[in-house]
Amino acid sequence: MLLVGPRHFTRTSLRVPETDEGGWLAIEATGISGVEVMTWKGTSRTVRYPLVPGHEVVGRIAADPTGSFGIPIGTRVVVESSIRCGSCHRCAAGLSSCSGRRPTNAYGQVPSTEPPGLWGGLAEYLYLDPSARVHPVSDSTPAAVGAFTHALAAGFSWAVEVPQLEPGQSVLILGPGPRGLAALIAAKSAGAGWVGITGLGHDEARLKLAADLGADLTVNVETDDLGTAVGNALGTRPDVIVDVTSNDSEVVLTALDLVRPGGTVVLASTKGTNAISQLFSDIIVVKELCLRGAFGASSASYHWAARQVGVDGRLDELVSHEFPLDEADRAIQATAGILGHDDLISVAVTL
Repeated sequence: MLLVGPRHFTRTSLRVPETDEGGWLAIEATGISGVEVMTWKGTSRTVRYPLVPGHEVVGRIAADPTGSFGIPIGTRVVVESSIRCGSCHRCAAGLSSCSGRRPTNAYGQVPSTEPPGLWGGLAEYLYLDPSARVHPVSDSTPAAVGAFTHALAAGFSWAVEVPQLEPGQSVLILGPGPRGLAALIAAKSAGAGWVGITGLGHDEARLKLAADLGADLTVNVETDDLGTAVGNALGTRPDVIVDVTSNDSEVVLTALDLVRPGGTVVLASTKGTNAISQLFSDIIVVKELCLRGAFGASSASYHWAARQVGVDGRLDELVSHEFPLDEADRAIQATAGILGHDDLISVAVTL
């Protein structure tokens, strides 16, 4: 499914050529996230059309002519979203946003004008760049749940790795989307002593699932005062706050206000052109806060997540909607809430 411009998919056939380097993946499922929504809407400043969207891919190794991936043909794997060239300044610094290919060296973002054109998950095959990193996933895991490995890896990076979470610490997650729920699972698995999560009125299904997944507090911020709810439940301020809300820049002020002195705020979502108004940086100085930006997931997080989806049966509940490939536009609309929010957890396109 080729996205030739904003909101305009066309069903297209592209050749799958033999390759002397890299390989091919036979796609089984692709998770749909806010990245695909922005790409479809045309609100991402880095997108160049035409392209095949989809960066949360799971499938089976179909070709590896040089054996560079070291995995038998037919093995089910997840492919890390970011492609790291290993030589640019960003890769050298250990960042996930490689600058080795423009506009973005990541699956679902490379234009289809770059051969062989199949750089996204909304297709039958995905080209495996020689620098691609893959992680085996259990055959017993449903393909759509396997695609959730990507969100789970991000949740582990953002809630555990980036803030260097210690056992017994408290975590407040702002936003109950797939990555917010993944951050909840990761924080609990790492020994967090208390985890709370917030949402809006239409997030009822997600907040209920969060409680089932072990959240110590769920808060509808449209009806309840967040500071009061956290204070009553925790008795103090959280050690770590992770922001995974979409486009809401003002929530950053909430995070800085609620976190404990000396605590950590992880900003793990983009706000587009929405500026933060009335931000007085003294609060960061006086409270001696650690403010961290987080983008993407580490290979270590993918390794953890790929194992986790094979042993945690609760993850089956995290994919609420599945669509066939030729309904990719409806899958994106569902993710965006255009088709309604009832029982929406996360969305996958399956083949």
